[in-house]
Amino acid sequence: MSFKVTAISMVRDEADIIEATVGHMLTQVDEVIVADNGSTDGTANLLRNMGGVIVVDDPDPGFWQSRKMSRLARYAHDRDARWVIPVDADELWVSSKGTLKELLEEADPDYGIVTAELYDHVATAVDPDLGDAIDQLPWRRRHCLPLPKVAVRAHPDMVIEQGNHWARLPIPPRATLTPQITVHHYARRTVEQFIHKVRVGFAAYQATEGLPENVGAHWRQWGHFNDDQLRELFFVWYHREDPLLPYTVPGTDPPEVHDPLIWDNPQRGRCPAF
Repeated sequence: MSFKVTAISMVRDEADIIEATVGHMLTQVDEVIVADNGSTDGTANLLRNMGGVIVVDDPDPGFWQSRKMSRLARYAHDRDARWVIPVDADELWVSSKGTLKELLEEADPDYGIVTAELYDHVATAVDPDLGDAIDQLPWRRRHCLPLPKVAVRAHPDMVIEQGNHWARLPIPPRATLTPQITVHHYARRTVEQFIHKVRVGFAAYQATEGLPENVGAHWRQWGHFNDDQLRELFFVWYHREDPLLPYTVPGTDPPEVHDPLIWDNPQRGRCPAF
């Protein structure tokens, strides 16, 4: 059996970024399987027009991410994937050592999970107007987020955990953190996109009866904010007037890092220098 790597994702209303992120992932792996959760902005049609993408309709409004992603992972396994990469629609994965497939092909057979550091990109007042959503968000946080992202060796009984930050296999796997994979996260791109994302996320958690209240706590809280409150939240926490100045909010990051990812045919970007 040939060595095959599959990326999996569940998405809703990501039309402004989905072609860039999935298009890039197609340069890194063999195929991408996406469950579309009732998008109303044309996301599903964009995906269906991309070669190498399998689109699965997901009519269930509940945010059962672990259950749904695990189902996609098992589907990928049944399609002969050796490794599965659970990705979000707003993430760009880059490797400093060839493609993700090439890197995973060289992974020690003892490793069941390969982790990658995750960096948030933020909107600023000096962002360029040209290009796609990735081109327009070249500034990222200096420090990675506390939870990593993972690639998982395919197994019929694998479980992708809620949030896509870890996975469970029948035999506890050895895991390795590799600085050769970095994930760039573009979750909050504009204030309008942020407000819509909150509304969609809140509705999804409202439809997920039985999930612990601490899961998705910020979406549950923000869902009760009005648009003006969400707008203020965005500009205090997720937008920088001058990315080179220190934050005025206590406990937040120092000045941002300018780390644009540029098209480098056929692969996009580079691993940032830390």
